[in-house]
Amino acid sequence: MKNSLAFAALFFLSQNLFSQNSNLELVGRFKFDSLVSLAGCWHFVDSFENEYALVGTSKGLSIIDLNEPSHPEEIFKIPGLPSNWRELKTWGGFAFVGSEAPGSGITIVDLRHLPDSVSYKIWMGDGLNEGKITSSHSVNAVDGYLYIFGGSMLTNGAIICDLADPWNPVVVGLYSDNYLHDGFVRGDTLWGSEIYQKQFSVIDISDKTKPKLLQTQPTPGQFNHNTWLSDDGKYLFTTDEKPDAPLASFKVDDLDDIQLLDTYLPSANPSREVHNVRGLGNFLINPSYGGQLTIVDATFPDNLVETGFASCGTSLVWDADPYLPSGIIFATAKNEGLYIFKPKYQQAAYLEGRVTDASTGLPVPSATVKIIGMPKTEQSTNFGFFKTGSSLAGAYFVSVEKIGYEPKNIPNVVLKTGEIANLDVELQPLVISAKNAPAQQKIRISPTMVENQITVEFAENQPDFDEHSKIFVANLHGQTVLETPVTGRETQISNLSVLPKGQYVVLVKNGKGWSAVKRFNKN
Repeated sequence: MKNSLAFAALFFLSQNLFSQNSNLELVGRFKFDSLVSLAGCWHFVDSFENEYALVGTSKGLSIIDLNEPSHPEEIFKIPGLPSNWRELKTWGGFAFVGSEAPGSGITIVDLRHLPDSVSYKIWMGDGLNEGKITSSHSVNAVDGYLYIFGGSMLTNGAIICDLADPWNPVVVGLYSDNYLHDGFVRGDTLWGSEIYQKQFSVIDISDKTKPKLLQTQPTPGQFNHNTWLSDDGKYLFTTDEKPDAPLASFKVDDLDDIQLLDTYLPSANPSREVHNVRGLGNFLINPSYGGQLTIVDATFPDNLVETGFASCGTSLVWDADPYLPSGIIFATAKNEGLYIFKPKYQQAAYLEGRVTDASTGLPVPSATVKIIGMPKTEQSTNFGFFKTGSSLAGAYFVSVEKIGYEPKNIPNVVLKTGEIANLDVELQPLVISAKNAPAQQKIRISPTMVENQITVEFAENQPDFDEHSKIFVANLHGQTVLETPVTGRETQISNLSVLPKGQYVVLVKNGKGWSAVKRFNKN
């Protein structure tokens, strides 16, 4: 009872600590007219070092003065055709605003005379392309080029425009292999979100006139909405615009061996996915569905840990921008308005280790590992390894569970900010071995030297198996190589000739906690 009370008290304390440790302090808010909804946003700093939020709305572009974050002020409205989608970026003192409204083209806004005045025009292409850039889903402006994604008479992939004269862009190249919903550009590479192809793409744009597809990669939710590349270019972070779909981290420094490293779901409402991911150093800022805005520590891209959370109402938090010199973050909640935060970028406290079977020493895959009171739950890999973390330093209970094993709660696991603690866990299997089991629960495997087939045989008074009863064959690394239901007192497993030579483990278990283990040798 004493241990139970201590466990409950620590759970309550850690839950309270997490809820208070938002690391996102609300300092200001701007409410728009109730008939206006918000979409994308971007930052701008004028020649006097005044800071602005450029906000895409359903009615056009809003320019918000943020010099006093607690009292934001709308100073200009640039009209646009009605649309719930409006995205924008800046280059050379100009904003480039696109929307899905047919005939909206690109609104080019001259910001160079802020805070006194702005001017704008609608641009729909140049020369032979005039009138053909009718709409877009999103835009980007990088290194003197404008990229227009998704929807026009030219292509629904990417239109690349030279911004030597930002007031008069010149179309220089097209990517037309697939529809691009969005794109991240750095150097000679465009990372495209091919949402309907269920993947991101890697496109060589060293020759802007002839973009070349290099590689594609499926994303976990198979509906890639946007991407962001780490500062060192080794990792790509992706979002999928589907309920329950996670933000994901990929290792991309070798395009012939792209690897999924980790996934992340917002803590308060995991079913409401991240909409856009924005990177700043080792941190990810994540405007999400369900009114959520989070900060994730991505110091270790294979161990993403949420360290900040704020609620911005209940509607979609469409976008967020952490790039102003003052360090504030502003975020666009579709129905609630513009939220302004003072963030604290705090590293997580990390926990790594391995889960093994106490009887065999083999790895235990798919064990659930949770730091009690923290939102993140991890599964051990096929080799038994796990990585997780906490937003706060402290001493925690850690729970480790796997069907067929005694659950384990480890007290007083000390985690320190910015440090990796190691925890190796042995789970005791709920196993009755053939040597000491009651007669009615013995199993036998024949033959023990196997070529192609084995028979798993149960005693006459076999255990009470149900529809969940299964036989698993695993190698000595803990990787399951075969899984089959129990079909009766004698269950045959065939086609074992495809397995490499060596020792294997047969695990038999039902849905009521009974299990048994045997080994055999594959010739």
